[in-house]
Amino acid sequence: MTRWAHVAVAVLGGMAAAMHIGKVPPAIPLLRAEFDMSLVQAGWVMGLASALGAVSGLIIGRLTDHLTHRWSMVLGLALALAGSLIGTASTSVPWLMASRVIESFGIIVTVVAGPALVSSAAAPGNRQVALGIWGLWLPVGVAAMMLLSPALLPLWGWRSSWLVASLVSLVPLIALVFLKMPAPLATLRPVPLLAALKLTAARTTSWIIAGIFLTYSASFMAVFGFLPTLLTERMHLGLNTASVLTAFAVLANAVGNVLGGIFARLGAPRWLLIALPCVLMSATALLVFGDSHSLALRYTASVLYAVSGGLLPATIMGALPVYAPRGDLVGTFSGFVMQGSNIGQCFGPMLLAVIVASHGWTAAPAYIAAMMSLGLALALRLRQIENRTHALA
Repeated sequence: MTRWAHVAVAVLGGMAAAMHIGKVPPAIPLLRAEFDMSLVQAGWVMGLASALGAVSGLIIGRLTDHLTHRWSMVLGLALALAGSLIGTASTSVPWLMASRVIESFGIIVTVVAGPALVSSAAAPGNRQVALGIWGLWLPVGVAAMMLLSPALLPLWGWRSSWLVASLVSLVPLIALVFLKMPAPLATLRPVPLLAALKLTAARTTSWIIAGIFLTYSASFMAVFGFLPTLLTERMHLGLNTASVLTAFAVLANAVGNVLGGIFARLGAPRWLLIALPCVLMSATALLVFGDSHSLALRYTASVLYAVSGGLLPATIMGALPVYAPRGDLVGTFSGFVMQGSNIGQCFGPMLLAVIVASHGWTAAPAYIAAMMSLGLALALRLRQIENRTHALA
């Protein structure tokens, strides 16, 4: 039987972690003004979680399997909360950066442990839907913070957002501490650290799924990282209007996550739920960045881009318990896949910025198409492996 209360608490924990990501972009102008911060330093404040995840995801995944996924989420939320509170008291850039390192580690631990906790709480028949719901953590958490920021920033500057993110994190943290967990079943003999890492990295499917998530995040974060700039510079909207529209477009990604879980539950092939978003994201990007199109058409296309893209992470999350080397290494495998995602988040916006600086916004669809073509090729390779596995079975 699926323990939906456990799923809900895990998803709330993920959303709380995402609020620590979403609080930064609206606060960048205030941070730069107070600390005389360079644009590069501001970029590190915003992207530090992705950078740390890009180099440590696999190790953190193994840590979550060792500590158990419930207590790993508790640790992650506690670190995010503590880092955010320390950041609230920051009086210098080094202090703020140090607090952001603590916070970022907490974010990574939380979101790596989350899928494994959800998977263990869901019955096999509900697992795809539950993991699709887990996919809500990023779009809902980020969008919520972006929508709250215009009301929070006038109160106590950027520190208001830091404080609210801390308080929100306290709710799932307390719920996880008092959550009643079932008695542990007999488990396999624990795998040493290096052996667990080798088991995960030695599988072709690990690299394929991590690579698919890399191409997705490199495309999605690049588009939505620059959508406010596109709306203000090319469509001449005000900054607040652009921020709100971006938040609602990001929130539309949550619809795709839920649909992905439902389609998987209905038996749609995994490779198709990955290949289809690759095609749709490439097509809608042509409309988003097309200069000759109206504002209404371009914004509608950005919403469709977000919805179609949401099918992909929901499908990837559902694949974690299927392709993990062992039942007790779901967290390790989750860390490996999230490492691919964070690499894409780090380098995707940078690559798009270089392309746009050299060739203009109209060149952006070529970047999206290139990334999504790689994702499509990996999806077709996954199809071959799954078909061969089924034939052997």
